[in-house]
Amino acid sequence: MYTSRTPHGGLRRWPLSRSSVSAVASRVLSRSVAFHRRLASFLLSRKKTPLCALSSRPSGLQASSGVQTVTMAHSFARGRPPAAGRTLAVFLAFLAVLSPSLLPGFFSEDAQKRESSVLVANAASYANKKVSVSEVSFDSHIEDIQWCGTDHRTILLKTRRGRLYRSQDGGKSWTEITDLLKSSEAATGTVAVDSIIVSPVDKRVVLIVGSKRNHFISEDSAATFRRLKYKNTIHNFHFHPTRPKYAILSTWTDACYSGSGTASRAQSQQDCNHQLFYTRDLGRSFKLVADYVVQFSWGDKKLGNTDHIFFTQHRGRSGDQPRYGGWSKNVDLMYTPDFGATITRLVYRGNKFLLSNGYFFVAKVKDAAKQTVSLLVSTDGGKSFQMAKLPVEIEERSYTVLDTSEDAIMLHVNHGHDNKGDTGNVYISDAKGVRYSLSLPNNIRTSTGECEFDKVLSLEGVYLANFKDSVDSSASVDGGQQGDLEKLEEEIEEEAEGVQVDLEKKHKSVATRSRQEEVIRTVISFDKGGVWSYLKAPKVDSRGQKIDCPPDRCWLHLNGITRFSDFAPFYSVENAVGIIMGTGNVGSYLRPEKDEANTYLSRDGGVSWIEAHKGAFIYEMGDHGGLLVMADDTKKTNQVVFSWNEGQSWYDFELGAAPLFVDNIVIEPNASSVEFLLYGKREQDSAGVLFHLDFNALNQQQCKGIWAADSVSSDYETWSPS
Repeated sequence: MYTSRTPHGGLRRWPLSRSSVSAVASRVLSRSVAFHRRLASFLLSRKKTPLCALSSRPSGLQASSGVQTVTMAHSFARGRPPAAGRTLAVFLAFLAVLSPSLLPGFFSEDAQKRESSVLVANAASYANKKVSVSEVSFDSHIEDIQWCGTDHRTILLKTRRGRLYRSQDGGKSWTEITDLLKSSEAATGTVAVDSIIVSPVDKRVVLIVGSKRNHFISEDSAATFRRLKYKNTIHNFHFHPTRPKYAILSTWTDACYSGSGTASRAQSQQDCNHQLFYTRDLGRSFKLVADYVVQFSWGDKKLGNTDHIFFTQHRGRSGDQPRYGGWSKNVDLMYTPDFGATITRLVYRGNKFLLSNGYFFVAKVKDAAKQTVSLLVSTDGGKSFQMAKLPVEIEERSYTVLDTSEDAIMLHVNHGHDNKGDTGNVYISDAKGVRYSLSLPNNIRTSTGECEFDKVLSLEGVYLANFKDSVDSSASVDGGQQGDLEKLEEEIEEEAEGVQVDLEKKHKSVATRSRQEEVIRTVISFDKGGVWSYLKAPKVDSRGQKIDCPPDRCWLHLNGITRFSDFAPFYSVENAVGIIMGTGNVGSYLRPEKDEANTYLSRDGGVSWIEAHKGAFIYEMGDHGGLLVMADDTKKTNQVVFSWNEGQSWYDFELGAAPLFVDNIVIEPNASSVEFLLYGKREQDSAGVLFHLDFNALNQQQCKGIWAADSVSSDYETWSPS
């Protein structure tokens, strides 16, 4: 299966060397919201999604002896006071030259001594303030939350039973609007919501896809709806990337839902196939583009062909459309520049495709019997394609495009080394996306192509990844594995020098070798996949206790996306520069046990890490990274933990008397607010419950002292990503 991950835009590419990283301009740790806004060109946006009787239940900040004493001890050790939301922002590089005294670095002993009294004063002031907490219950579990409108105050929520709710005050109060859909023109039968789709061009435009044949469109942020002039199910729907009235959608014909040979099947007078339609008036009318379609998409803004419709189509267009999910020699890549009036074949046997940041990728079937493919790449909108050239000849089963944001491609290739299909190799391309070199072998993946490989969204050239390693089970798995990463780097260097490393044979020999045990380890690259290293483990835990860990097997390992059902994966936000959070453990490898997992935080782009809290928590960032909010999602809890100073000190408050299973904590798409939504359920089969958490009530003061960073009178400190 050929899958893709949505890339996030970067500002520029770091050269593939460590020395270049130190040349990057210095940055300042800022807690000034006003300063963040002036730097909006650098601080990018980010998106992370997932309520009607309303009861307000404010809770005070707890200063209980256990948690608070530990927190304060941890805060003194880190030496920074809690204050208004801080984040990383660009600071002029020449400041380091003009006044080196302003740049002493992180957490000096003098800074700790100067600021301890400030810390006590700030901590005491919290005791008299409260986070505003509002609780709302719903008919069933909460499945989706989407922000719409222009001010991020309007939110839509869908429950498991297909009910739709709307909030106009950022999630504090909610109204069920399912009946509003029923009252829309010509709506028939029971209305149940299947999905919510917000237009990327006009956030006021919202499509509500019904579970059957009733679908609704709103142009005023779900205040009113009208029914689509479309009387069939919707399988996929894509808004146009630039035109708010344009959209394409697909449906399976009625024959696909009728039993073969039945009267209803005969009456449909249609074969079962997947049809593609377009609308240019936001659903008031639809016209057919093509039938027997597999995949479809609009063009790409960077390629200047957004009005073109690209799709893959079965060559034989009669009878029932095959639904086999593998690679097919009978499917081709097609396109139309005029909504189906003329259709041209672009790639023979082109089964899957992706357009992203000026690149056009196509997976072309090489051998249908062996289920192998080859990758074609175009940078001229499909006028010409070139075969992607990997460093060695190995079978290619599927691809995941990991990142295209920095004038190169990070590509994961599933070579099908074993029946599990849970690993693949990561390659990095040249600027044209044609020639590739090996970056990281054995990267963890799922059967659907989700990879444990993530770009740190707030920085250029920084990636986190998990890879599978093999160790001799005759010795302890913790028995000193420092050479493993060195061997990995040697293998990559040999490949780069032209030595033909037959990875396929290597994997077969490993598979047949006795007494082998597979483990997962986490690595980070600061130069866009050029060099990988283990994460530096913290020296003390969140309680100030020394972590007893032999140096030759003492690294930090974090959970990735493949274990999302058990642990929150490593996570970064474009607006929170340099901040990364994750769950995992310190040791030789990643442990699967829940009682071994803790929550970790980096505030310098992955260079160093601290243990933020004991246990595995779910987390979210607000105030451009200045406010971190967490809750335990491994067991029932009624406690929320937060930090105003990037994890150096933590405070907690209770949601109420009744604990709940926390599913997630979310915030508006820009992560600039200090209002969060925490949701979950009190029992596994019970109704959904949501808490609106408003930290505005703490009245955090604006920051000062930008031109005197690192001084006792300043709320700013310097940092360089080196």
